[in-house]
Amino acid sequence: MRMLDHLGHARRWVLALLLVATLTLIFCALLLVSHGGNWMRPGSSARYAVDFSRADAWTALGGSWDASTGEIESKSEERGAKLVSRLGPWQDFQVQADMQIADSYGEAGILLRSSNEEEGVDSYRGYFAGIRTVDGVLEFGRSDYGWHSLARGRLPVPAGQSGWIHLRVAAVGCSFLLEATTPDGRTTSLPASDPECLRKGSFGLRSSLTSTRWKSLRISAASPADLLARGVPTSQPEGAGPPDNIDASLLPEPAPYVAAFISQARQHAVLPGVQLISTFALDPGRHPGVTLQGTVISTPPLTAIQDSSSALIIPNLDPHSNLKRGDVVEAQGDVVSTRFRSQLENAKVRVLWSDTPIPPLAVTASELTSGVYRGRTITIEGILVSVHVQPSGYELVLQDHDYQFRAVGLRDFPTRAAELEPGSRLRLLGTATSMPRFTNNVYPFAVIVDHIDVLAAPPWWSLRHILFLLLLAGMLFLTAQLALHRLQRWHMNSLLAEREELAFEMHDTLAQNFSGIAFQLQAASQEKRGESFIRSHIGNALEMVQLCHKEASRTIAALRPQYRDAAAILTALRESGERLSDGGPLRIATAYTGKNSKLPLRITDGLFRIGQEAISNAIQHSGCKQIDLELALHRHTVCLTVRDDGHGFPDGAIQDGLGISGMRNRAARIKAEFAILSTPGQGTTVKVCAAQPAGISLLAILFQRIRT
Repeated sequence: MRMLDHLGHARRWVLALLLVATLTLIFCALLLVSHGGNWMRPGSSARYAVDFSRADAWTALGGSWDASTGEIESKSEERGAKLVSRLGPWQDFQVQADMQIADSYGEAGILLRSSNEEEGVDSYRGYFAGIRTVDGVLEFGRSDYGWHSLARGRLPVPAGQSGWIHLRVAAVGCSFLLEATTPDGRTTSLPASDPECLRKGSFGLRSSLTSTRWKSLRISAASPADLLARGVPTSQPEGAGPPDNIDASLLPEPAPYVAAFISQARQHAVLPGVQLISTFALDPGRHPGVTLQGTVISTPPLTAIQDSSSALIIPNLDPHSNLKRGDVVEAQGDVVSTRFRSQLENAKVRVLWSDTPIPPLAVTASELTSGVYRGRTITIEGILVSVHVQPSGYELVLQDHDYQFRAVGLRDFPTRAAELEPGSRLRLLGTATSMPRFTNNVYPFAVIVDHIDVLAAPPWWSLRHILFLLLLAGMLFLTAQLALHRLQRWHMNSLLAEREELAFEMHDTLAQNFSGIAFQLQAASQEKRGESFIRSHIGNALEMVQLCHKEASRTIAALRPQYRDAAAILTALRESGERLSDGGPLRIATAYTGKNSKLPLRITDGLFRIGQEAISNAIQHSGCKQIDLELALHRHTVCLTVRDDGHGFPDGAIQDGLGISGMRNRAARIKAEFAILSTPGQGTTVKVCAAQPAGISLLAILFQRIRT
């Protein structure tokens, strides 16, 4: 019974550990599958060696961006186009770069400690240090989805002058420093502070109403010395507001703006002889020598322009041209018009001015199959079926309800196609077409992609995840089988060991007594000296039978089901002592202290066996009249004390006989402290103290509740 209880307990623990391991592995697997990207340590600020030309180092929010090994360029004139670093966030650092602003009425600069970026003007939380070319002003301010200027200064260059300007911005605590060095070597320094500043964030680039180029971009750690060296305070009195660095003389003057607006209005005048694109849709055929004026809505591999009436494709345009989305162009050539599409062949394209891109139309796949929106800038949503990435670009296959379509694009900052997972829901911004070289005569239409947004990640029950979980479950099943096999072998070995121990005990007690009984009865049957001698042999045999009965009772009691309740040990020991005394004048008293507790079987079994042996020794050898049994449960230990009032013996006279050796061995098995104290004439005390478990786990409590 004890071995069966051990086996059940061990099996429950094995199953509990397997359950915990399974849940942990599944959680870790899902975590690894669902997370991607770079993991950065917040608040780090060391010197950073980053290849800024890599597309995966940035996140583009609006605009059209390009990069080479030493230069980054914003190709659009959107308001608030941002390119934010994917590294960070950092606390005290400085960024510097050489910057060239193309247009005379634009603004560009560097974002600092930025976070929560979205597409749109001032749609972020952070700081911006920029240069406005229309009036030559260096400005620093904070955006919380709304602009708040903190400092402004004038550059020593004529308004609208183009050239490379070195811009450096440093942040230490709540103090900031801006430095702008013009092409002629003159430097303008501008300090600023913000008492309730943003403490950390990333950095980025930002342009508005202009195309801009940055080169020699560097980022490094900053310290108070970088500000003190130029007389910038590193702290500000408590409660003080931001410094008033905005001089009335630095406020924008209307004259430069008016002049710029007049100049741009003259440039934006509609050219003579320009025809609407929709004119040719109503007259299919070839129309030579046509002049068109429209806005670029897509660039190679599929170039298209759109005016107020319709859109038109320009095939075979030089893929290395400087056209960008939003450019207003004059296009001359031969228009070839069909039922659903017009294209301009032998085209000569000249950029008139740059403008913001045309807002796209939101359509569905079923609407695109009609052909009405082909050649237009559109947004469409779909479920990603497959991804194929090449050095020159990428190809996606998406599905929207019953329609599958193809999407192609170039590798750039806004799109990281290699990170897209099949099953994700995407929103594509681009141009729709049905040209065979893009549809491969397989799909009803294709989309030339300019930007991709991930709306939802793929569901976790994808085929790959299910196969992974099945593999994990198979491995856990094999592990459980191996553990159960080991447990059965341990159970069998323990059972054989206990049977061997029981055989030795019966051999030393019952078998020897039965041999003595047989010897006495044989002697009585052969006795010839008289009746008195025969009775003597029979009396000896009866005594041995009584002794065998006691030994058999003790063995049976030892094999009874074990006690888990600590208090029940005392009851069992008292009953065992009463049986051994055989109704003699022996008084057994019990005492219990501590909270009633469920102890492990190995501890209760060890304490019961040791107490049983101590009571047996006291009854047989000490001549005692009273035995005191005490069980004390402390926080970390449980102690059993057996004390008798027998004649005792000196300490030096203690000999490790079979009984005492057995008690010591049982105490060692449960890692308990064992001691015998005896004084002649005052009795003997046997004390054993075992360590309690550190605590009862929730799983153990659950198993206990299930059993009961």
